[in-house]
Amino acid sequence: MGATTLKAKLFLILFLLPAVTALSEEEMNYEQMAERILASLHLQPGERVFIRYDPTYFAELVAPLRKGIRSVAAIDLAAMEYVGGTERLQGIPVDPMIRKMQREAHLKAFTGLLDVVDVYLWLPAAKGSDLYDVEEEALRNWLKKGGTRRQIHFHWQTGSMMADGLSGEHSEDLDRMYQDALNISYEQLSAAQDRAIELLRSGKVKVTTPEGTDLTFTIGARPFNKQNGDATAERAQGARMLIDREIELPAGVLRTAPIEDSVNGTMVIPVVRFADVTVKNLNLQIRQGRVISITASENGDVAEKALKEAGDVALRFREFGLGFNPKLVIESGNEILPYYGYGAGVVRLSLGDNQELGGNVRGGFVRWFFFPNATVQASNKILVRDGKLVE
Repeated sequence: MGATTLKAKLFLILFLLPAVTALSEEEMNYEQMAERILASLHLQPGERVFIRYDPTYFAELVAPLRKGIRSVAAIDLAAMEYVGGTERLQGIPVDPMIRKMQREAHLKAFTGLLDVVDVYLWLPAAKGSDLYDVEEEALRNWLKKGGTRRQIHFHWQTGSMMADGLSGEHSEDLDRMYQDALNISYEQLSAAQDRAIELLRSGKVKVTTPEGTDLTFTIGARPFNKQNGDATAERAQGARMLIDREIELPAGVLRTAPIEDSVNGTMVIPVVRFADVTVKNLNLQIRQGRVISITASENGDVAEKALKEAGDVALRFREFGLGFNPKLVIESGNEILPYYGYGAGVVRLSLGDNQELGGNVRGGFVRWFFFPNATVQASNKILVRDGKLVE
């Protein structure tokens, strides 16, 4: 089936522009946001774009995006709601049988569009709007086909995190911060990341915190994922790993999977939630990339049980990440780390599967921990001191 025929058949369920959103035009500049997104994509004539949106959240972003897509002779292929958006907007329950029929029709339309699309845009979504698991799997398989396939996504509500790697309370103030964080010098951001890569590759990396984290590792020739706002076709064609095709906005993080058996030392996380239990001063002793000891000053048995029940993958070191965006700032008195710790100087260390980063750990489990006051050095040169980037 050709793109034109598919588009015509799906018109009624896909091309319904939303009328309600959580934020007003006075508070958010959707035209400017659309311009920033399109500048990152640098669409070529004929490229086909598929948009996902939430009718209750940032819906006004859809129209200027579609207009901008058409203005450069790219193809505005479709705009489809996230799962759950309409039901939440209407505030009414859906009969399970009707839900099943809607789901089947939705998935058929979704996979049909992926067969003919070049660019996929996940716009910001409120909690309760999501992708089906099978959609996420279809997206991964689509990206693995290579070429110029790429996506931009915005984990705005779910990306507002606490230091233990679980979601915190998102606010409209954070929405405004994230919008402002789109408007930075991407050239300067990318250059700072390149300088950091050169230093991090130069020798053993050491991460310390006042709470007791003292971890060393080597990166060697492992690839780095640079979230620097570049969502061009050229970037996609040069991708070294799957997440090089997954561009996040606001940008800012530098990610890598260190050589697993080079990771040694201690990670200390002051407060960690496991389900409804809070663990204090979680201490993870790591040898050759594997957690060999789990202790805590309070509820350590809960942490040990949770990690061990998740399997061997949960006891393996996964990733080092470092934020560079100067506008993603931790607000005074607020424990929320803006957008997955992409703010300048925030360190992210994690356990679990690192396949998407080019590492060797498999198993699906992932748990992040954030360190906003860390010091990072490589070859005895300081890159980050007490949570501040050192130029």
